[in-house]
Amino acid sequence: MKKACQILVCLVAINFISVNFGPPVSAQAKPITKINIGGGRVGDPWYILSEALANFINKKSDWLRATVVATPGLTGVYELARKNPKVYMGAVDPCNFVHMQRDPYGKAHDYYNQMRFISVGASMTWLWVTYDDSIKTPEDFIGKKVNVGRKAAARTPDEVAVLKAWGVLDKVKLIQSGYGGAKRNLKDGLVDIACIIFDHIYPTTFSKGAFITDLETKGPIYYIGMDSDMIDKIRMEGPGGIIAARVPAKSLDPATQPKDLWAGGFPTFFGADMRMDPAVVYEVTRVIFESAGEFSKWHPQGRHFTKDFIPSVLDVKYIHPGAKKYYDDNNIKIKNLSDMLR
Repeated sequence: MKKACQILVCLVAINFISVNFGPPVSAQAKPITKINIGGGRVGDPWYILSEALANFINKKSDWLRATVVATPGLTGVYELARKNPKVYMGAVDPCNFVHMQRDPYGKAHDYYNQMRFISVGASMTWLWVTYDDSIKTPEDFIGKKVNVGRKAAARTPDEVAVLKAWGVLDKVKLIQSGYGGAKRNLKDGLVDIACIIFDHIYPTTFSKGAFITDLETKGPIYYIGMDSDMIDKIRMEGPGGIIAARVPAKSLDPATQPKDLWAGGFPTFFGADMRMDPAVVYEVTRVIFESAGEFSKWHPQGRHFTKDFIPSVLDVKYIHPGAKKYYDDNNIKIKNLSDMLR
């Protein structure tokens, strides 16, 4: 009887402790936080990689949940983040990013400079292309019709800046469109030269991609490269979104690209507004880094989501505090993507 009473007293004591103090703080579930990821246009590489990130967050985080939201383009991602900075993160590109930081467009872009980098994203690498194998140098552009981006596109000032740096801007006729329009214009003979993107897996794995493959149904495509120092100067002095990427000889075609070329790059990144909770961005960064090697299952460009390339950004001084804390806490060096593509 005495032993039974002792056992009863112990059970009462344990129950008292559980009721009054609950489980240890570390074991308590953290409230669910929901965020949205602006992904750009459905089907674009950065949209698909955004879907991958949301999937990884929802599976690997105990308290964070993410939903991807389509936008008319990458500029739309900035607009969502500006209006609701604590909820929206997303895919960001250096053209918009640098323009927003330096404000060359002023009121035209409703000046906003709060976006910060989290990690690497998809590539958007381009060269000048033509059907005319006699066009090899900047001087050969003179008198030609040249296709660049749309007037409102954030990438267009960088493409125009290249022509200006070459001294041929006032000696060519500019035709403006998106990449799809540039492909059609070149194929239909409406322009002589066009700025066209191709597939790029960091650091130096290349393939022609859908645009050039379609162009080649008409005939061979020839490539005109740029100068890396000139690209660096444009990036540093403005408009500044472009970075240089080395394309080793014969990477795109053994016959029509016999030499190394310097291409222009408008890479995308994952980013978030400065006002987004650093704890949320820390968790997003953790999930991205711990998912290295898994993004390639979603899109070929996911192959450069490696532990070497994930912590690479356009400018290390514009890293989000939450991302920086994760990298610092884990002794991960934050790198400049431009330096890694040499």
